[in-house]
Amino acid sequence: MCKQKIEEFRYYEMPVGRYDLALLGEKWKTNYKTGEQHFHNFFEIGYCHSGEGVVYMGEERPEYQSGSISLIPANFPHGVHSKGDSVCYWEFLYIDMVGFVGKCFEHDVYAREQAWQGMVNIPLLVASEEYPRLSNVIRSILDENREKRARNKEAVNGYLYVLLQELLRLNERMATKLEIDGVHIEKIRPALVYVELYYSKEIKIKELAESCNISEPYFRKLFIECMHMPPLEYVNMVRIQKACDFLVKEDIPMSALAWRVGFSSISTLERNFKKVVGETPKQWKMKGAGQEFVSYRTRALKGW
Repeated sequence: MCKQKIEEFRYYEMPVGRYDLALLGEKWKTNYKTGEQHFHNFFEIGYCHSGEGVVYMGEERPEYQSGSISLIPANFPHGVHSKGDSVCYWEFLYIDMVGFVGKCFEHDVYAREQAWQGMVNIPLLVASEEYPRLSNVIRSILDENREKRARNKEAVNGYLYVLLQELLRLNERMATKLEIDGVHIEKIRPALVYVELYYSKEIKIKELAESCNISEPYFRKLFIECMHMPPLEYVNMVRIQKACDFLVKEDIPMSALAWRVGFSSISTLERNFKKVVGETPKQWKMKGAGQEFVSYRTRALKGW
């Protein structure tokens, strides 16, 4: 029998013309209790200024302390849990990696896909002292968002490019260790990249399994273990997130929206949108867009 769990999907709206969104200040000094894990539509970077506890990353529970950096790709369930009653101070960055990588390599499709293949696509918790350059660039982006000095956007974009290179280096460094440790999420990483790149096209489970060089039955089992949902449910969730992006950015007919995000009809779009978000695309556009973030409770399946 399938064990079901409810996780929260938090849709963040990126500021117009930017690839970064920072959550800063006193609001994030608190006693964190995970409760139910949640996931986002953007790559999340968390920086722990003080405190200790554990970061929930799917089934993993690595311990954090002052100087810890969490790297959470889009759509991975996670949460922060303080030790006892202690107050911890985290600040968070959300990065539109799809948009930024696309901008960096807009005239070189091969380089863009290579960057995607080399990007960190598994959740990690690392220490600042072990990765000082990564820590410095993250703190610089946080400070730029805090101070908002002249040419802030240009400065942040420069730091984002350095951040991209550091993440690519990190992934190269981690690749051997992950292969030795047999980390399951790494085995399905090519499928996650495939969905991100080709969500607007018809996607079959067989194609996703082939991208990972594993059998289809094993891929299905492994995917559910890692992502807490079946592959097609994940594909549809990504498509709904992309639909939200289009709804925020432009006034688009439902027929065109369905086609852009890979649904065969308006009814299929609306049915899947309501399943994830709880309301129709039109209702969401009127009610949800424009907030700092909008939370939805979505059912993620654990097991068969």
